[in-house]
Amino acid sequence: MKKYPLYGWEQLHKLQEPKNNMNDRNELLKLSIVIPTLNQASTLEDTLLSIINQNYNNYEIIVMDGGSLDETSQIINKYRDWIQHYRSGKDGGQSQAINKGFTLASGEIYAWINSDDFYLPRAFTRIVDEFNRSPDVDIVVGAGDIITKDCKFLRHIDSMEMSRKNLIRWHEDKWIMQQSCFWSAGIWEKSGGVDESLNLLMDFDLWLRFSLLGKSSSINDELAIMRYYPEAKTVSLKTNVREEEAYVYAKNNELNEVRRVVCELEESNRELRRVIEKHDKSMATRILRKLRAYK
Repeated sequence: MKKYPLYGWEQLHKLQEPKNNMNDRNELLKLSIVIPTLNQASTLEDTLLSIINQNYNNYEIIVMDGGSLDETSQIINKYRDWIQHYRSGKDGGQSQAINKGFTLASGEIYAWINSDDFYLPRAFTRIVDEFNRSPDVDIVVGAGDIITKDCKFLRHIDSMEMSRKNLIRWHEDKWIMQQSCFWSAGIWEKSGGVDESLNLLMDFDLWLRFSLLGKSSSINDELAIMRYYPEAKTVSLKTNVREEEAYVYAKNNELNEVRRVVCELEESNRELRRVIEKHDKSMATRILRKLRAYK
């Protein structure tokens, strides 16, 4: 079993004063990395250092802060020389922050990474190599790992080509790790960006649209790390995930998948009703009702 930190957490923080290489940007392709954040000062530094300490220098960092009340501003100030754009203030949520962030982007390759995740070493070099090797490719998908908040290994996520056939296997636990996905500025413009009505599956919806708009390539390299913990949105809002899943499939004309999700939700609701009915008929409940202590 892998042991974390594999890289990041120990080695990220070995370089508390990263070399200022802002003037040494001779590589052809520029990466624009958007970081949406809100009250995640405890992990934001890891995210920033994982970009700053890449061996590829032609990038820009765009931090979109939804109005954090923790120590986020202090972290930003510490690395201000490496951050090209920083916006802070109340917004309409993560999806809106991502869209607004990319309006500031000037690179040829786009990606976003959440402020509790981080990139692995040489990720940018490998991505640029793949785009240069395959100039007709619009999206490059890599592999990655999922860890706990304190950096213990949980599981590996393989890379896969961004095709409709692959994407609709999401319910089989086959999915693209957003943190290891990079795409061209052109396909982003064609797509219109992420759907701001989505809070959880904005990436999945984007991939479905990308699959019809451009060509993708998958590489086996591990490019990024995703943290998974109880406070994370996709963990704490599982019911909302299923509802958004149905909406995304309907929006993208995957009607068989819509039927499947709706049937599963109905069965889940029936099971919940059975549990409630069983509880209502229990002896304890009847006694409490008699005592007027239960309404």
